[in-house]
Amino acid sequence: MTDKQSPDKKDTQSPTTELAQLRQIIFGDAQNNLEQKIDQLGHSLQTQLKHLEQQTSRQFSQLQGALESHVHQLEDKLLNADKDQDAKANELFTLNKNLSSELEMAEAANKQETDELHKRIDHDLNALSAKFSEQLKQALAQLTQVSNDLNSSKTDRKTLAKLLATVASNLETGDDE
Repeated sequence: MTDKQSPDKKDTQSPTTELAQLRQIIFGDAQNNLEQKIDQLGHSLQTQLKHLEQQTSRQFSQLQGALESHVHQLEDKLLNADKDQDAKANELFTLNKNLSSELEMAEAANKQETDELHKRIDHDLNALSAKFSEQLKQALAQLTQVSNDLNSSKTDRKTLAKLLATVASNLETGDDE
């Protein structure tokens, strides 16, 4: 009957229980130690992951804060640069306006000076023209007189040439003889 009991007991035991008993017999405490080590490693891994997550979160927050700080600094710098450029643009506009009005005043003064210079040149030209006209009249009068003298005194040609050369020389130098 013992044989009957054995098969009955085998039939009533589940294969999982048998497998567990077999493992217990073969591996025994080593399996329990491995399972404990695996559990400890799992707990250690979870602890380290939580620590890394916290550290990463803290570093991310610091990085985000630093980025926001730098962005604000850049915005401030851009605002200051814009204000400086606006101030320089206004300064250049004012300078341009002042230079424009100074240029207009200089043009007016130059026009007046140019007009006075033209009048002075016209006056000097008229005076020179009158002087040269007078000298020409005198030279023609002398030439006519010499010509008349030569015709009346019947001077030879060499004397006439010398006389004409003297008159031409006097005309070039502006001597009044």
